[in-house]
Formats: sequence, C-alpha cells, structure tokens
Amino acid sequence: MYDPKGRKGTSMLNLKKVLSGVSLSVMMLAGGTVQSETLEEALAYTYVANPQVLAQRAYLRSVYEKIVQSQSGYKPTIVGEASYGYSYDRNRMRPNFLETEDDPYNVGVNAVQPLFSGFGTVASVKAAKAQFEAERANLKTVEQNTLMSAATAYMDVIRDMALLKLTQNNEAVLRRQLEYTQDRFRVGELTKTDVAQSEARLAGAVASRIDAEGALKVSYATYRQVIGKMPDKIYEPSVPESKLPQTLAEALEISEKRNPQLASAEQAAKSALSSIDVAKSGHYPTLDLQGSFYHAKTKTNFSGEVFKGHADASDVQLVMNVPLYTAGSVASKVRESKHLAGQARINVDTVRRDVAQMTTQAWENYHSSVASLKSLEEQVRASELALDGVKREEQAGTRTVLDVLNAEQELLDARVSVVTAKRDQVVAAYQLLSSMGMMSPSGLGLDLSRYRRKKAAAEQTVENKDKTEEKSEADEKQTPAPSETKNVSES
Repeated sequence: MYDPKGRKGTSMLNLKKVLSGVSLSVMMLAGGTVQSETLEEALAYTYVANPQVLAQRAYLRSVYEKIVQSQSGYKPTIVGEASYGYSYDRNRMRPNFLETEDDPYNVGVNAVQPLFSGFGTVASVKAAKAQFEAERANLKTVEQNTLMSAATAYMDVIRDMALLKLTQNNEAVLRRQLEYTQDRFRVGELTKTDVAQSEARLAGAVASRIDAEGALKVSYATYRQVIGKMPDKIYEPSVPESKLPQTLAEALEISEKRNPQLASAEQAAKSALSSIDVAKSGHYPTLDLQGSFYHAKTKTNFSGEVFKGHADASDVQLVMNVPLYTAGSVASKVRESKHLAGQARINVDTVRRDVAQMTTQAWENYHSSVASLKSLEEQVRASELALDGVKREEQAGTRTVLDVLNAEQELLDARVSVVTAKRDQVVAAYQLLSSMGMMSPSGLGLDLSRYRRKKAAAEQTVENKDKTEEKSEADEKQTPAPSETKNVSES
C-alpha cells in the first residue's frame, strides 16, 4: 500500500506471511479449543469425528441387518410350547357330592424348515445385498460431501484471515494518509476538499475492516460446525496438482468408475430388479418340512380316587401351499415392482449425466481459476507500479490526493481478488476430486490412525467416567446417612 511519508510501498501480498502474522487474539474471535492444524489434519479429523458421518455409518450398520433378516428364510424356526392348568368341580346335583380335581400340563416343540419359497428368499437376499451396497455408496457420498465442506470451511477461514489483514493494513495506510493530508493542509499545500476525501476513504476502510471481522467470525463458526474444533493457526495449503487428472477425458473416465452417487444409483437399480423376483414368488407354491413333539401329563382326583396318565405325540410332515387365487394382488405387486425397476434404470442414466456435467464443470472451474489467478497477480504488480508512479506525481504536484486514493483502492481491490482467487483455486481442485469420487482418505492420502486413537481414548475416558459416577452413586446409596450411622453405632 502507498505510504504518503515516502516510504516504499509493500510488495505483492504473500498470503502465507499474512496468515502467520495474524495474532492469537484475532484467531480467537470465535473462541473454542485451539491448536495448529493443516488442511490434511482437518480433513482426517472430520472424517473420523464428524457427527453426520458417524450417523450415516450407524445407519449403514442397520441396513446390513436387512441381509441377515432376509437370510433367515433359509433357516428353520423352532417354537416351544408349554401349558399348565388346574380345575376343580363339585357336583351337588348328584348323590354323594361327586368331586373332580384335575392338574394337567403339557410341553411341546414345533419346528418348520422351509424347503422352497418360490425363489422369494433368494431374491430377497439379492435385493438386501444390493440395497446395502447402495447405502454403502451413499455413505461415501456423505463422507465426500462432508470432507468437501471441511475443505471449503478451511479455505474460507484462510481467505477471511487474509482479507482482515488487508483491511487492517489499508486502514493504517489511510490513517497515515489522512495525517499527511492534514499536515499539508495546515501549511497551505492542500485544500479542505483533499482532507475530506481522505477522511471519507478512512471511514470506508474502517467499515470494511469491521465487515471483515464479522465475516471471519462467521467462517470460524462454520469451521467449528463442520470440523468440530478451532485451530490456533492454520496453514495455506498447496493445490493437490499431483492428484488431479491431466485431461477432461481422464476425469470423466474416473468419475464413471468411482463416483459414489452413480454407484449408489446402479446398486439401487439392481435391488429393484431383485424386488421383481420377490413379488413373483407369490405365484409359486411353497414347501415346508414341519415336525412337532408333545408330552402331556394329567393328574385327576375323582371322589378320592387319584388317576394319573401321560401321553406323547410326534409328527413329521411335508406341507405344500399352492396359491390358487390371490385376487390379483400378486400380479399387481409384480407390475408395481417392474415400474419401480424401470424408474431406477432411468435414474441411473440421469445420475450418469449429472456426474458427467458436474465433472466437466469442476474441470472448467479449476482451469479457469488457474488462469484467473495468473491474470490477477499481474494486475497486482501493475497496480503497485501505478501507485508508486501516482505517488511520485502527486508529490511533484501533477496529481491530486484523489488520484492517490483511487490508486490505493485499485491496488487493494486487486490484492483482495488474488486472495479470493487463491481460495477458489484450491476449492475448485477439491471439487474436481469430489466429482471423480476421490474426495476420500485413500484418494487424499489422509492419515487417520492418529485421530482414531484419540477418538478411542476419548470414548474410553468418557466410559470410565460414567462407570466411576455410577459406582459413586451406588456407594452413596449403600452408605447410611449421618443420623443413620449414629443410630447403627448406638445399637
């Protein structure tokens, strides 16, 4: 920025130096636990600890149980039965008052082994497995979207930190400019208009600095929401160029194979096809092997005479059920399943097109950001030269204070654009990776072991704390109150 006292203006913004120069008090605008953190570390922590990701993983485990439930159709079911009763009857209508007292009980076991279910069990297992794979792909989508949000939040903090530093520097320069203008006004070299123009620009700079502080607070809040903690210092990451494809055709080929949204749609279509066979099984007969065993025992007291008896019964049979007429419900379910399967196939084509469009857009956005950044950096260099020239001309009396202020604003705008473009370039690179299905720990080369150990240790600490609290509560319940202790000793 231009220094009116003749000192040389600063060189082009070095973002890393700007970030390292931000004080801890500025970094703590949003509060929270602080520590140094790279982008890779932030992404690894997000992958391990983000609640949305954890919830989706829990849901996937629940979906797996659908496979177990469908496989139960291959296995027998065994049901035990038992009963016990008592009855007493005194007949006053007959002489000698006949009395009967019964004390019966019986136990039994029923077993059913399915032999043929009209291919319904086979189809149900296939459908459940395909649905599980679809949800596994959905989990990858959630993970990728969350990691993308984390990368964006990280870069937003870097950008807003740099913008805050720029606005702070600009405010300081304009404050010195105002002092310089006032000094020259007092000696008659400048007019009151020049002073007013400097005051107006300083007021605008103060407002911009306040806005930048607010934007940084919002970025910190988003960072903490997505990543779950606050850093003391973050570092400007480099663009992951080594992980990016060389051509658009290569990017499209990778996205066709690895994009989780497309994989989920394809597995959902497979599940829908298997659901047709599940519905068709209603047309076929079923065959089960059934077996049973019963043991019954009675004890009867008849007018003082006791009679005991028992009986055993067993049975094994093949049972076939043939659907003769289902009122059209089975045929309707088959048609419904076919329509849903057709919809699923169409959805695959839709998602494939969406993925191709998303990949193409991400590719173009990235390469546009690269070209834009180069142009903006050239603009900064040109604006620095222009400001230096205008400053000299103003000191020589051929330029006005307004010309200097305008040149300073142009340089500030150019530097702001560079900061924003650097953020956009990194975000665009990760968006391209995400569209190809490579926004994952393996695709990014993230080290998760450190954070998994910390998470496990934290969970163990919480568990131990809960056990300690439970033990303390139990001890308190068992320990007599002071008055009760006194009474016990006295007795």
